[in-house]
Amino acid sequence: MVFPRSSIDWRTARIAVALSLAMFAGYGLSSFPGLWASWQVPAITPLFVAAWIVAAILPLILLRHAPPALTVSMMAALAIALRIAAAVVADGRIPPGDARNYVVLAQHLLEGRGLVIADHYMGVEVRALYPPVYPILLAAWGAMVGFSTASLTLLATIVDLATAGAMILLARMLGNRSAGLAAAWLYLIWPSVLLSTPLAQKEGVCALLAVLLAIQWVRLAAKRDAGAARWYAAMGLGVTAGVLTLTQPGEAPLVMMFGMVSAAACGWRRAIVAGLRAVPFAVLAILLPWWIRNALIFGAFVPLTSAGGYGLWIGNNPDATGHWMPPPPQLYGMAEIAFGKAAAAIAIDWIVQHPMDFVRNTLAKAVRGWGVAESGASRIAGLRPTISPLIPPIVFAVSQMAHLGLLAGAARSAWRRQTPGMTLLLLLVLACVVQTLAFGVWFEFDERHRDFATPFLLLLAAFGFADARASEGERDRSGRE
Repeated sequence: MVFPRSSIDWRTARIAVALSLAMFAGYGLSSFPGLWASWQVPAITPLFVAAWIVAAILPLILLRHAPPALTVSMMAALAIALRIAAAVVADGRIPPGDARNYVVLAQHLLEGRGLVIADHYMGVEVRALYPPVYPILLAAWGAMVGFSTASLTLLATIVDLATAGAMILLARMLGNRSAGLAAAWLYLIWPSVLLSTPLAQKEGVCALLAVLLAIQWVRLAAKRDAGAARWYAAMGLGVTAGVLTLTQPGEAPLVMMFGMVSAAACGWRRAIVAGLRAVPFAVLAILLPWWIRNALIFGAFVPLTSAGGYGLWIGNNPDATGHWMPPPPQLYGMAEIAFGKAAAAIAIDWIVQHPMDFVRNTLAKAVRGWGVAESGASRIAGLRPTISPLIPPIVFAVSQMAHLGLLAGAARSAWRRQTPGMTLLLLLVLACVVQTLAFGVWFEFDERHRDFATPFLLLLAAFGFADARASEGERDRSGRE
């Protein structure tokens, strides 16, 4: 695809992305010694870090020098082995939090009870606390193959393969398919992705939808559809946007942010018209049934979920860290919608009374959420019955090292001279960062709330590496001449 260079050559955006990612990496690096000590990482851990690095790099080398059949076979064997290992660790154990609740929701759907679950911390049954798309997908999958660890691993693997394929397509559209292959491989063995594989976690679906959304906006930036094709494009964009909104409502603003990236390439008028065409498909096909369902249950308009007020309190209270917290005890037993309003009122009152603490806490959530990668280790540490105490610390160290390398690599790529396609990718990464900082960080905000950005960070890092190798090759050829 061809993109107009002058309209997307944003030097300020390049600097903003590079500095932001470098700042997040700096925070993660400075936090690493304390986290290493608190996790009591065993001395053998560097061997596992080195093994993961070899697993990540070796297939990338083979992509350039070995026969395709050998490369694909090795990549498949490594990916399958790592996912089986994650499944073995989780098999027969009950996960904490949402990973268990989503399975219960899916089972209730199959039993005909609807999207309802008893929340023991709130003291009531909730019917709109969880967005509906992932439980519906999980219920459809469970109806066919059940909810065993093996079935959940297979579902997650299918979703991750789809994401990897979408990453390759996006990279090809932006002018570097080989970088897309490298990024897709890394995504399939990325620690946070692997650790979610045997559990009912929706972050993989969110990442897939985010990449699909980017593909549709990028296609709009480089292509002028006419007639029926224009409306097919609008339908695809609207349905994807609606499904993402009802999978992770906090990522709904990403639709607008990616639209602004598209507008930078194709012009505001064209992007706005395309967005307006997509709205009826998002509303009528996806959102309206959910609105009607909630109006019948609650007698009120609940556009997304009932969790907004609770999430605001989780993110803004004297003990807030960005991670999930049990609600205030005085709200126990309160009806679902009233609970959300009361929790929001408590949070707003705390913000008004403690503005400096609010600012400090919000900044801490932002850099911690972007700079640290320990949620996967925390998740498997919370499995019951418990696993070997050596596994979570090792997993944490591998995850953190990989994440720091990704942030540093993406920051380096952002700092380099840009091609038009790479600049558009950089703007997509900027959109991901802005989405979290402008819309997400005010609520509950931890690492999983930025996981949707992982494919874009991997693509940016891979693009920069491929561009550097190409530049070195050109210099070598010039020297020989």
